[in-house]
Amino acid sequence: MKSTDFQGAIGITQLDKLDTFIERRRENFKWFSENFVEEGFDAHFILPKATAGSDPSWFGFLLTIRDESPLKRRDVVSYLEAHQVGTRLLFAGNLTRQPAFKGVEHRIVGSLKNTDKLMNDSFWIGVWPGIGPRQREYIMETFRAMLRDLLPRSG
Repeated sequence: MKSTDFQGAIGITQLDKLDTFIERRRENFKWFSENFVEEGFDAHFILPKATAGSDPSWFGFLLTIRDESPLKRRDVVSYLEAHQVGTRLLFAGNLTRQPAFKGVEHRIVGSLKNTDKLMNDSFWIGVWPGIGPRQREYIMETFRAMLRDLLPRSG
């Protein structure tokens, strides 16, 4: 059997799980959306929302640090990773600033301030189907602790 045949066989068996994977991703996304608002985390993060009329199978939960928040992405991501909450940076944002595009002819229209914002202040946490209630609560506990530890204390 060629490796492509083997990979195809695995892919076909994974298709049987597709509906469950999609359902779990949506469930995890919805849970994070509701709980981030309930906890007041949306004061520090712009939360992702589906485009009107869509029902996506979410890849992840993209968080963007608000301009008015004192949080810095490097500190947030380092804290989460040190506490076993996986994150990923968004490969996008202002692609004109990516080293791979240096020297590539292009045209810029506008300021690209929103793409710079995404590039500098956004990151993902997962909504992988294997994340269940225990893992979700751990992620929330870690965000609570991160905000306590990283935010300046008033008073």
